[in-house]
Amino acid sequence: MSDDVEPSLGDALYVEVKAATIVVVGEFDMTGTARFWASVSEALATHPPSITVEARGLTFIDSSGLAALIRAREAADQAGVAFRVDQPSPPLRRTAEVHGVEDLLPDER
Repeated sequence: MSDDVEPSLGDALYVEVKAATIVVVGEFDMTGTARFWASVSEALATHPPSITVEARGLTFIDSSGLAALIRAREAADQAGVAFRVDQPSPPLRRTAEVHGVEDLLPDER
């Protein structure tokens, strides 16, 4: 439980966010980077212990989308927040391999 909020005996419900998940679906190119970054910034502002990008629904990603994911990981690292990409789609895996940034993705073993 967070040090900031203590539930009182009269409270019926206590809710605490432990992590943030950002779901990306469709085509991730230059037109989507601002929307993605806004979501990342919003998540980081809550100081979560981790951010997960769920990417199984990506049908296309270009170098600008990949750069946005790398920028998000770097921002999370700087904030002391764990960052991971969960369930990367085949297009994301291929693009990461072509650009030599497979370390952005989870190991498939």
